[in-house]
Amino acid sequence: MEIVDSRKCNLMNLKRVEVFLELPEKTLTTHYEELLEDDLFIAEVNKMIAFVKSEHGFDKGIFRMQSVPSVDWFAFERILLYVLVRHYRPKNILETGVYYGGNTAFLLLALFKNRSGSLVSIDYPDAEIVKNKSQSQRHVLVSDSEYYDSTLQPGFMIPNYIKKEWNLVFGDSRVEIPNLKQEFNLFVHDSEHSMKFLAKELELASNKLSGDALVVVDDIDWSNAFFAFCVERRLSPLLLTDNGKDDLRVRTGLVQLSNFRNRNEDFN
Repeated sequence: MEIVDSRKCNLMNLKRVEVFLELPEKTLTTHYEELLEDDLFIAEVNKMIAFVKSEHGFDKGIFRMQSVPSVDWFAFERILLYVLVRHYRPKNILETGVYYGGNTAFLLLALFKNRSGSLVSIDYPDAEIVKNKSQSQRHVLVSDSEYYDSTLQPGFMIPNYIKKEWNLVFGDSRVEIPNLKQEFNLFVHDSEHSMKFLAKELELASNKLSGDALVVVDDIDWSNAFFAFCVERRLSPLLLTDNGKDDLRVRTGLVQLSNFRNRNEDFN
């Protein structure tokens, strides 16, 4: 799909999100337009891509490209995360699954522009993933593109200038989440998508979330864990397609923990 068409898909999705979250028209699309004009961010991302390719020989996924021409080339979920953080200005964000740092970079950029807030990300160093990949279902549909050399650590695409408010925790999210002391206003899942793993992660993360927190889950079609989470809590989610570069697959789930509680009282 051409970039111009991806942009149309992004705008359509953002308008749906504005309605879903009962926000005034253009609340989120204004932040998207701001992102499109951020030449520094895309230039710094391209520097990191070039560095990793030349110094570490990593050329999988996005690193196959010589450069990324626009933020519209990235998955819609990253656009979504940026605009949500810019609008809601969360104090604390929790993310599971980092890989090269796609989602993480957009979260950190939004925090950088907000001049407030922090991000805690949990992931394994790649050496641990490779060692245990025979039993891992982290991203089973993407072959070996997630396995990178041990000279790299998760987040190797993230520009240095936006890393100040980032705390990267190495380990199993099911072990590390209970140890966190903060209350989080946004939770982003992009780690293992299996039913058992994601269900447990959502259970643990929900204990650390504020009453009005937002939850964003990637690859919701890989298991029913996100849907089970919403059904059990009587929450109404919004399901979002990608921006056209992945056959418009419905892959992102968004829900706000407080948004629909009153509307669900009739079910009690």
